[in-house]
Amino acid sequence: MSEETDEEIDPSWWAAPFESTPEPGGFEAPEILSSSFEAFLEGSDIGELQRRILEALTIATSAMLVPDNWLEPYEPAMQFRGRRTAIPSDLDAEQVALLARLAPLIAQPTLQARVADVAWFYGARGNVQLLDLAIDAYQATPLESHTWFSVGRDSWRRAFELAQRRGKAGREQVERMGKALQERVLASDVEDGFMTTELSDLLRESVRIDAEMALKLAEHFVALAATAAETRPRLARHLERQASAWFRRCSGADAAHKCIARIAESYVAEADQRLAADPSAAMVAGLFLENAIAAIRELPRKYREVNGLDRRLNELRDRLSDSREASLEAMIRIESDAVDLTEYAAAARTRVSGKQQLEALAHFSTVHPLTDAEQAYAAAKEQVAGSLAQIFGGATYSHDGRKVAATGGATDNENDGRIWSQVVRTFGIRVEMLGAGIILPAQEVLTFEHRYSLEYLTILCAESPTIPTGHVGLWAKGLWHGLNGDYASAASVLVPQLEHLVRQHLKEFGVHTQTVDDETGVESEKSLSALLGLPQATEMLGAGITLELRALLTEQEGANLRNHVAHGLFNDAEAWSYSAVYAWWLCLRLAVVPLWQMREEAAEFAEN
Repeated sequence: MSEETDEEIDPSWWAAPFESTPEPGGFEAPEILSSSFEAFLEGSDIGELQRRILEALTIATSAMLVPDNWLEPYEPAMQFRGRRTAIPSDLDAEQVALLARLAPLIAQPTLQARVADVAWFYGARGNVQLLDLAIDAYQATPLESHTWFSVGRDSWRRAFELAQRRGKAGREQVERMGKALQERVLASDVEDGFMTTELSDLLRESVRIDAEMALKLAEHFVALAATAAETRPRLARHLERQASAWFRRCSGADAAHKCIARIAESYVAEADQRLAADPSAAMVAGLFLENAIAAIRELPRKYREVNGLDRRLNELRDRLSDSREASLEAMIRIESDAVDLTEYAAAARTRVSGKQQLEALAHFSTVHPLTDAEQAYAAAKEQVAGSLAQIFGGATYSHDGRKVAATGGATDNENDGRIWSQVVRTFGIRVEMLGAGIILPAQEVLTFEHRYSLEYLTILCAESPTIPTGHVGLWAKGLWHGLNGDYASAASVLVPQLEHLVRQHLKEFGVHTQTVDDETGVESEKSLSALLGLPQATEMLGAGITLELRALLTEQEGANLRNHVAHGLFNDAEAWSYSAVYAWWLCLRLAVVPLWQMREEAAEFAEN
């Protein structure tokens, strides 16, 4: 391959993407340019050198900058199931060297910064000129809101990171950038919004500021907060936080405490405004009061005592208590007649008491039969037929206000709309009654009379024909957690294992559990919801357990444990709910009952 000179490289080869950019001066985010560079590669009249340049630029610009991560400063723009978009570390040595040649020729600041940074970081570490070029290009991004939130924030952070790594040689650059930040912060007004607070954070983290300048910055933020207090209270509180931080830099502890006290009063004022506008907004007002209390509690006890803030704290706590009561009174509570579970609990205790260790566990696992699917659908049809659901649709909202399910009118199809919705809701009630009245009372007796060690459960799971090979330890650990009353850990471990168990047994049953993309040929596993909807799932597992797994694990109107656990939505209330208890008990049943039946059949065969 021949060596090309710089004159052979034409900057117009990569300039076209900037012609339609909404950002003046070439301050478009590099990763947005990547697709444009890639599109240029489709041109039939592109020469070899231009093609290599565009290929290198496509890879260099496709990643997202992570300015605070020195070892891995770039991450894929997208990644899914082990696949990802390109990152600069994918560049080969020739491409990195080519980028080093390009960097001085690039006029657009954000592209120049990216190319110079990548070329230096992944290649010519000894090229100080290349490093300086990257630093200068990064800080060329204007400190204005139209560029700050798109590229400026990361660009300036990366510039500081690179300059600070230069040691003594980078001090002048750091000081120059620090001075620019100081001047911009002191020139800011309320219209700059939260950009000012972010500039302040960056300045405080990256530059040494003397006491005199810290005082100027603190007083400026106090003035800005006063201006914003009436119309933008949230911004005013953030500005007060900045003022408090700068006062601490110049030993102004008392002034810093006053900023926090004003933040607390700002929360109180906003709570009053919400109540004045809507007397029923007690819940919202309560949130502001909680924040006010938290702010006052940040202050030292001595300062609170001297300034009467302990008394104010007590007043706000009383107000918060009243606000919470008002919120509860505003809620509509629907109650039914009490259900006496005393006899069921006594029978459950008797069923497991006085048995040998494994026998007791087997009796506990079958302390109540699973749902009769046919009966459940019939009851749901009857309930829906006699309700307004026959006419109107329904909707389900999550605890955080999201609409998670919607259904239309019911039909004769047992899997349709309101009927299935009623099945799921009824199952939820069943889970709570079984958990409170049968499972937990029986477990008390079981764990009082027997000790089930992790080793014992591991052996049990290893012998169970249900548990997939290679997953014995996880199942044993999950079951052990539940027997110890740690249902949060039990559900977190066992719910994903339930999904694998269903998929594995369906595969053994001859069911194809994967889908193949028509265009790429990529194979992907079907979701648990899709697997449980297959006719073969009912045939293999039985209608009752299939219904229970769907209602418990995958339905938005139900506990939806599979998705909540998988996506980190599993909160404290769910982790110790009856749904978590029931999921653990169901897993115990799946592990123990087949093993117990095998041993019973073997014993009967031996006797005969």
